[in-house]
Amino acid sequence: MLRLDANEGRCLLSENDLRQILSPEIARRYPVRSLLEEPLAARLGLPASCVLATAGADDAIDRAVRTLAGPGGLVMSTHPGFVEFLAAAQRSFAMYESIPKDPFGPFPLEEICRVLEEKRPQLLILASPDNPSGCVLSRADLAQIAAACRESGTIFIFDATYEDFSPNGATPTDAFAFPNVLVSGSFSKSRGLAGFRIGYIAGNPRMEGVIARLAEAGPPFSLSSSAIEAGRRALALDAKIVRAFVDEIRREVRELSSFLKGMGFLVSESEANFVLLKTEEAQAFARALREKEIFVRTWQGKLGYENLVRITVPGEAREFTQLTEALTSVGNTMGMTKEART
Repeated sequence: MLRLDANEGRCLLSENDLRQILSPEIARRYPVRSLLEEPLAARLGLPASCVLATAGADDAIDRAVRTLAGPGGLVMSTHPGFVEFLAAAQRSFAMYESIPKDPFGPFPLEEICRVLEEKRPQLLILASPDNPSGCVLSRADLAQIAAACRESGTIFIFDATYEDFSPNGATPTDAFAFPNVLVSGSFSKSRGLAGFRIGYIAGNPRMEGVIARLAEAGPPFSLSSSAIEAGRRALALDAKIVRAFVDEIRREVRELSSFLKGMGFLVSESEANFVLLKTEEAQAFARALREKEIFVRTWQGKLGYENLVRITVPGEAREFTQLTEALTSVGNTMGMTKEART
């Protein structure tokens, strides 16, 4: 079975790492968050006081929405986009408004800046690479949006969860140049640790007070001792191991995009670990792949997502071949027309 519906990476830790992470000594100790925050801050080029380790990027976003917008505050993002941004606003009784975005096109920069000036939200949250399209903000795009947010008094959360896969997009280091930008991220994708729920939120030293407020906005032990140790070991991985996995993901994304375009699908220009395609037969397409034990992501009945299918690449050559063979079979069996595919 290939689970290609949740954007989960392949775990890069060794069996020995995992044994140590689950050792009795680690299990019996209360978590010490700073053990992860200090090496993570060093990796990001920040003081440790400017980094908060969280239970996944979801926890980081949730704390930010609850603390910086709260009941009645306005949170904005693009649509289609990552559904958790809306869910976080709903949990905090914040208002949420979306900015329409073509999932197969670039970010609508002019519209984003216009809406910021008009609406003056407390928070703007954008992921780059974006989910579900995989498109990116360039350095210039990031600077333009950060400037518009500064004028409107808005804090900009730049979600960099998929950044390791992107050769062209803006980076967390680029974002830290701006005093009104927070960066969130995750260990779930390029390190394959989704089950441990490890994430972070960070900002430059002028955001240190905001990071302290976010730390107070959740329980003291949101990360387990095992998750903290897993994060530490992931940061210490040989760079060649991470690079080999990232390179394989990039190769598969390029090949899958070309393969699907050859089948006649409209395909996103993705720099993440997934590819988005459009078809009027999205549900039938996904069901046909499930019959071959391959799961892909659809959003049945969700406005703006009805004809979209997102396929995470497996990051392993044999499984990638299994995927392309299944796609060929499904396309032939369904006899999908060009109109249905685009």
